[in-house]
Amino acid sequence: MQSGAQEITDGIDPATLRKLSGQVRDLLRFHLSMGISVYPAKEKFRSLFIQKTPAPSAVMSRSSTRTISQAPAPLLAAVRQQIAGCDQCMLAQNRLGQVFGRGAEKPQLMVVGDWSHQQGSSFSEDILFGVDEDRMLRRMIQAIGLSADKIYVGNAIKCCPRDGQPDAACARLCFAHLSREIMAVKPSLLLSMGEVAAASLIEVSGPLVRLRGRFYPYRYPDGTPARVMPTFHPRFLLENPEMKKMVWQDLQMIQRQLNK
Repeated sequence: MQSGAQEITDGIDPATLRKLSGQVRDLLRFHLSMGISVYPAKEKFRSLFIQKTPAPSAVMSRSSTRTISQAPAPLLAAVRQQIAGCDQCMLAQNRLGQVFGRGAEKPQLMVVGDWSHQQGSSFSEDILFGVDEDRMLRRMIQAIGLSADKIYVGNAIKCCPRDGQPDAACARLCFAHLSREIMAVKPSLLLSMGEVAAASLIEVSGPLVRLRGRFYPYRYPDGTPARVMPTFHPRFLLENPEMKKMVWQDLQMIQRQLNK
């Protein structure tokens, strides 16, 4: 057995092997946190664990997203300028700030959350969903093998509320900004996280627990089709960890779609 292992590792740089081992360990820890302790042996399930993209060690790190967002494409720059000057809803008068989407200009996957949740008087444009929520999102994206140059992350509501939950009217008014942002990066696949994001992107209404687990159509103004997978927000999962299994199932469906 030892000689077989030696043959496998011959020719592999030790630093690369250590990095790979660390990534496998992180993935296993994530699966355990999602309640997954047994892997199916059937061949059709094995492909879910084969990474077809570059190592995602820097996925959604603050440094990588900040670098990407420094020079947005012209369409994205125009959308951000419109958002910065928006005063349509009550949040404009009492917001902590605005959080713009960031990531790849031509992503395979766009993730849409509800809004950026930040507390106190401090505010950071680098916090997309929330400090702990962003950390969980990074683990999710890493688990399905996507790197930072393949995704774009934004929110349905662009303003960061100072207190409480934004009014539903804010999301309706903000949809014009969201739709232009989606059009600017034009992904074929979207992952909506949270009830506000789902209500903004899909026409079917209902509790998120019933909506999740399947794709819904999204059509661009030019007729180009796209698909939306609604699922729970990391903020909800932090409060209800027993629901992580459902989100992992949704992520697997995203992974299968991306690997086609």
